[in-house]
Amino acid sequence: MMKDKNKEFWQVINMMDFNGRGYQAAGRWLVEDSGLTFNEIKEIRNMATRKVNVLYKKFINDVRIGSDDGFSDVTWQTVANGFQSFHSCTAESLTEMYDENRYTESFAYAFYIVDEIEEEQFAANQFLKRERAMKRIEEMRRFGGGFDQKLIAAFEHADNNNKRKLAIGFPELFEHLVN
Repeated sequence: MMKDKNKEFWQVINMMDFNGRGYQAAGRWLVEDSGLTFNEIKEIRNMATRKVNVLYKKFINDVRIGSDDGFSDVTWQTVANGFQSFHSCTAESLTEMYDENRYTESFAYAFYIVDEIEEEQFAANQFLKRERAMKRIEEMRRFGGGFDQKLIAAFEHADNNNKRKLAIGFPELFEHLVN
């Protein structure tokens, strides 16, 4: 990202074109076409959330919007509308946006794809750790000493409760192999 994160943030928000594309295409653009790294994408999501929180804290007591969902939608819409909208909004303009139905499904949904990627990344990392542990155990089974081989045999024959106990005692070997 450029040095001026705030300026870069508003440029990315503008290029996501939530109002033109909708939340799914805006989220896909962010992940697939923005050219940002995954850490930069997470920072955009986090900055958007912080901007929404600023609006929430600033206007929660002054807006006349009947539901928390509605207030959330108009604050996210205000961020999606860009720099000018964010910096010039008032409690009255947020209330009007709500009353006149000038908002769409929450811009927050555009960032769900980031959560999905994080979950996929976590699952892939867990899989790799499990594979490395299995490879290490196989090497110990083949080349390890008597203690290593007996320990592995005990793990393989243990019930789930005892497998967890072995994982606590020997986390380097078994922690990725138990739930």
